[in-house]
Amino acid sequence: MLAGATAVFTDDDSADSTKCTGLRACLESLQPGDTLIVTSAAMLAPTVPQFLGAIAGLSARDVRFRSLSESALSTGVQVDPADVFAALESLRRRLSSLQTRAGMASAAAEGRRPGRPTVMTPERVAMALELRNLGRPVTHIARVLGVSANAVQRCLAASPDRP
Repeated sequence: MLAGATAVFTDDDSADSTKCTGLRACLESLQPGDTLIVTSAAMLAPTVPQFLGAIAGLSARDVRFRSLSESALSTGVQVDPADVFAALESLRRRLSSLQTRAGMASAAAEGRRPGRPTVMTPERVAMALELRNLGRPVTHIARVLGVSANAVQRCLAASPDRP
């Protein structure tokens, strides 16, 4: 078995805790004296306060916790308090990154593109292409369209009708 485990539960890397059926089944099966082993503490909860609450809940049930990637967050081991704080900060950053990626994936699945909208409308792109075909420099095109030269360069580089 993995890391001395007697039962293995798996979930995908979803940041949506409602989809973590394996985690729920695992938590329900734990008995006093058991040890919950996870590859990363980020798999246990979506935020640091919820993680700390989950650890407190496990402790109240006499269940130990062991994280393979953040050993300082494991229960029942002697660690320097500074290491615990560093591990919690690392966990906070990892959870934030996971939530950001999940949000971007969700937006992409809905057809939305995260970030600032482009200033180059289809009309401006057509005009930029026409002016470029006439041999006008990018700075001139940018001045005529009222946008930055970088915006013009990006749209010309991405355009399939590029000269």
